[in-house]
Amino acid sequence: MNPARWPKAAVEAVKGSFKLKLIAMLSCMVTLAFALAGWWVYQVNVEWMEDEISAQFAIANEQALARLELTIQEVNRVSQSIILNPSIESFVRDSPASGDERFTEYRNRKYVEEQLTTLQVDAPSIRSVFLFDERDALTITSRNGVSDRPDPEDIAKVMARLHPHRGNLVWARASVPSAIDPGGRRTVLLAARRMLNDKLVPYGTMIMVLEESFVGKVLSDLKRNGKVLLLESGGGLLYANTNREETDQLLALGEAAAPQYATMDGITYLFVQQRLEPAGLTLYGGVSLQEIQRKNKDMIRIFALAGIGIVMLSALLITISSRTLLSPLADLMQGLRRLRGGDFSTRIRVRSGDELGYIGESFNQMAEQVNTLINRVYLAQISERESELKAIQAQLNPHYLHNLFNELYWKLYSDDQMETADLIHAISNMLKYSLQPLQSGTTLGEELQQVRNYITIQTALFTGEIEVDIEADEALLELPMLRCLLLPIVENVFVHAFRDMERDRKLRIAAERQARTLRLVVSDNGC
Repeated sequence: MNPARWPKAAVEAVKGSFKLKLIAMLSCMVTLAFALAGWWVYQVNVEWMEDEISAQFAIANEQALARLELTIQEVNRVSQSIILNPSIESFVRDSPASGDERFTEYRNRKYVEEQLTTLQVDAPSIRSVFLFDERDALTITSRNGVSDRPDPEDIAKVMARLHPHRGNLVWARASVPSAIDPGGRRTVLLAARRMLNDKLVPYGTMIMVLEESFVGKVLSDLKRNGKVLLLESGGGLLYANTNREETDQLLALGEAAAPQYATMDGITYLFVQQRLEPAGLTLYGGVSLQEIQRKNKDMIRIFALAGIGIVMLSALLITISSRTLLSPLADLMQGLRRLRGGDFSTRIRVRSGDELGYIGESFNQMAEQVNTLINRVYLAQISERESELKAIQAQLNPHYLHNLFNELYWKLYSDDQMETADLIHAISNMLKYSLQPLQSGTTLGEELQQVRNYITIQTALFTGEIEVDIEADEALLELPMLRCLLLPIVENVFVHAFRDMERDRKLRIAAERQARTLRLVVSDNGC
């Protein structure tokens, strides 16, 4: 057989076998049920794992934010010790209006170096400090030999965000010239704050330059297996281990607090967004779901293999069990074939008391009833044939009498016995008329003629003279009507109305047409 015809042959085999249909249908149902159950288990497992990872990662984010908050507080504390130093305040207020840097460095170098040494011990990430007076003129510059002064545009931007009478830190990201970095530039963090004395009177501005590792070290645990994005209070980028495209994608996630998903380089990340107050920093932490996706793919393969095995095992079990379950159905099919072949005495064996057993009992009862019905119909047909023969025999006798009356009429007519001959002729006509089936049609004229024959017989043999008046137009005599409709009525007149009358008997029959109806009136003067 051509292999290309195998699918068609398989479909035709299934269509022609109830057993194969049952096996195929149950196998499909098992497959569908397993697929739905597997899909549900898979979805629940994925959701549970993602919720668990989200909860754990949220805790890791909170811990990282807590460490970052401690680090920022430390910077705030160290800077506060400088801001509240009266000598520093006095120097900033009394500094020259324009930059004589050599004079400033000479006057304050020793004291500033002592303060810077203390600052570096307390906060090693601070590399440079710039103090500006109220006219935004630079008064003190302290560098740790690593980078130059930030660009004036970056300084102007961060100073513009400072509130005149608040001493909170404002953070920004900047790029400064560097002699040791490739490209001659280094990315740093700027931390700026207004300088307020103990009476909250502003006297200048402090800008600190910190290494980017200041944040990177705190967020190292989050960076190890995921993506990190830290935004300052104005929404600007402060720190990220993502490229520009990934950063824009994270910023597009919005401010939703619920976990969100983003795909980067073909890997799906679960991001959690949290905010650090009062610094106003926003942290987006994302953990890779690549391992979970790999495990999910392994789970799908396991489900698929298990499904194939379950379907094959189910088909085998269904095939084995169907032999027992469908054996009553096979007996029923054999019984139907024998019944179709004309063996109405066939019976099948009832094996159980379930629905198939009920069908078997019903089949046996049906076969018995069909056999009985056929016998009855056969006997009825025989009886019908006998009745038809008897009816034919019964019809022969009246015709014989009719012919006899005709011969008698002509005999009397030839002997010149006209009255008797007319009587015999009337009887012969009535006999001939009555032999016709009642269902056959007749006309008003024929029915009235039979009424006249009946009256002739009655007056000649039994009752004597009767005044009869029959009124019917010639146009009405050809109208159709039921056979023997008037004769029973006229007979009742003689039997009942004229029973006790010997003279002055009158009988009137009138026929008239009203629209589409023939109206017949029979009246008498009897009692």
